[in-house]
Amino acid sequence: MAGETVYINKGEIYKEQVYFSGNYDPNDKFNYVNTRTGTNTVDPIAPFTKRQNGKIKTYTSTKEARKWYSNENSGESLSGYDLCPNVTLWWGKGVIDTENYDLYFKIDNATMLNQVASYYSLPYPINSEIEVKLDTPESICTYSNYLGDHLILGAVKFVNGSASILKMYCLYKDNNLFVLQKAKSLYNVGKVFEQGTLTTTVGPERSKSFTSNTATQSVKYEKINIEENRLVEPLFRWKAVITEGGVSKIKNYESSKQYRMLIAGLKNGNDFSNYDLCPSVNIWVGRSWIDNEEEELYFYLENSSMLEAVATYYDLPEPCDSDTKVRINSDPEDFRLRHQDINQTGSRDVPVVIASIVFEDDVATMFKLYEITRWNE
Repeated sequence: MAGETVYINKGEIYKEQVYFSGNYDPNDKFNYVNTRTGTNTVDPIAPFTKRQNGKIKTYTSTKEARKWYSNENSGESLSGYDLCPNVTLWWGKGVIDTENYDLYFKIDNATMLNQVASYYSLPYPINSEIEVKLDTPESICTYSNYLGDHLILGAVKFVNGSASILKMYCLYKDNNLFVLQKAKSLYNVGKVFEQGTLTTTVGPERSKSFTSNTATQSVKYEKINIEENRLVEPLFRWKAVITEGGVSKIKNYESSKQYRMLIAGLKNGNDFSNYDLCPSVNIWVGRSWIDNEEEELYFYLENSSMLEAVATYYDLPEPCDSDTKVRINSDPEDFRLRHQDINQTGSRDVPVVIASIVFEDDVATMFKLYEITRWNE
């Protein structure tokens, strides 16, 4: 889990808590709430608000920040504020009202941070021990752009129109790990079958790991050799090592012919014609299998009506409750594996939600829904 620590006044901790804690908790002094709705966000790189002491702070990134982060050309520069000229990149603003707001900027080095403190006549926010870490930003921050450059964030807090506090933000990682994704599969009207996390270590040589657990098993997902398996499996380049009672077995994966054509324009692959396929499903994504045990067919779940039709066809319990079905329709972003042009409409912003049917001896035995969220959701 990532943690946010903010320093002021030569190393004093201003706040320290779990970063993006999820649903609003009125007892949480610093609570971030995701504002993403469907494929839309209020801001493309700051999709959240903060609710604090009965007030809402709204965040807006600058065009310079969006260009730095994802090479996106949108937004506007900060204007109408007292901006220190030594700042090379103003990141954005967090506004409660016209007199109370924060202006965020990229900290390049200690010299620049000192210049900002001098300009606003505010105490330097960090001590010498923290200052040393500015030379290795990856050690205190996992926020990076599309080029891999890390961001250490500073902010000037204005209270009643006057610059009042200079802050420096750090994202720390428990056990030197940062959670990139969280995933779980649901079955039997909302029971959790498997859940886990995709994590990365922090430092010059990053290492990713995806591990999970079921009620009786531990699961570790491992990359397969891309070069050796590119022609055999061009898209699903992993396997699962499932361990129970000291005994391990392998779950293998393959993408479907249909999915390969839609995503990569390839014409080879398994069309699953020898399986009992529900006709309500439009796109079968792939399958996994454990030798001599089970197979699992994955499909693109488009809405709750399809979910209900699949459950009826295979005579299986629906994988989730009624509230979750509503979210599938209104907020598919909450579940998506990734965004793809899976419908071939020219838009790569379609949130692809995955569900599956497990077969044992050619009999459908379980209906699963996968819920995959990112580090800030």
